[in-house]
Amino acid sequence: MAGGRSSGTTSRGGTRSTEGGHRTDVLLADHAAKVDVDLSRLLSTFAGLATRIRRELPVRRDPAATRNVYGERQLELDIWMNDLFVEAMRDTKLVSHVASEEMGEVKDVGRGRFSIVLDPLDGSSNVRSNNIFGTIFGVFDGTRLPARGADLFAAGYMIYGPATTLVYAARGAVHEFVQGGGGRTEEFFLMHEGLRLPAKGKLYGVGGHRDQWIPEVKGFVAELERDLMNLRYGGSFVGDFNQILHYGGFFAYPAQVDKPAGKYRLQFESNPIAFIAEAAGGAGTTGTERILDVAPAGIDQTVPTYVGNRDLVDRFRKRL
Repeated sequence: MAGGRSSGTTSRGGTRSTEGGHRTDVLLADHAAKVDVDLSRLLSTFAGLATRIRRELPVRRDPAATRNVYGERQLELDIWMNDLFVEAMRDTKLVSHVASEEMGEVKDVGRGRFSIVLDPLDGSSNVRSNNIFGTIFGVFDGTRLPARGADLFAAGYMIYGPATTLVYAARGAVHEFVQGGGGRTEEFFLMHEGLRLPAKGKLYGVGGHRDQWIPEVKGFVAELERDLMNLRYGGSFVGDFNQILHYGGFFAYPAQVDKPAGKYRLQFESNPIAFIAEAAGGAGTTGTERILDVAPAGIDQTVPTYVGNRDLVDRFRKRL
């Protein structure tokens, strides 16, 4: 076994435990119910779509004939997943409004307590090559959209990788679940509770074109390379941030000479991931202010996005 590390042990009764002693007999619904019963129902709804999504992946990989509101070419999977999540949120009766990266407006779906922001298919360019992609979501409680990230009640993401995982943050803590185990393959079981970014970051990744990065980003990347940090960039925010969450480091889709406002959408991508980063002991900045404090100027607003270990984010900010 690579590195001599075991991925887990199996007890006499068949319940598995992960490295670090976390047991996989704790279900997502039960875990989240200790935070909030309605949040538990909402997260269970997200998780319940994972099997359907994985079944559709082989047959919805082609480009659609449409573009989203930002002019980006959509895949059939983009459209199908957006509709799937919006209707699922409507059916919960817990949600009043949904805003998605695939829609140009906030959609009224009921009279529930929650408002949802989501990127249904983050990393869609990875679908064709079968690389990592996922779903990002943010949950507001009684807040109208668009909203400040500081007002988020919870946030999370699902990754459709070799394993299907779900990470959620609420009340200042981050928890990771994996689909399968315990003999019930569609259930999500606790894998890591109270995830914290490692004290010393190992990885970095920066999106965009190097020749278009602002000078401060070029200089900071050179500094990270001198520190012998390893470059990891996979083309999906969820996949790239998930590596930072587990190994520590710094990830950015920065301000560029040709895109000073960056690429990531504040509502659908930057706010939820920054919320998770902070709950794990890290930080998120636009370079000039905390991401979660940015006043929303519109549902389609973009911001430069830098997230990761707090010491690295602070080092970067000192360059600006």
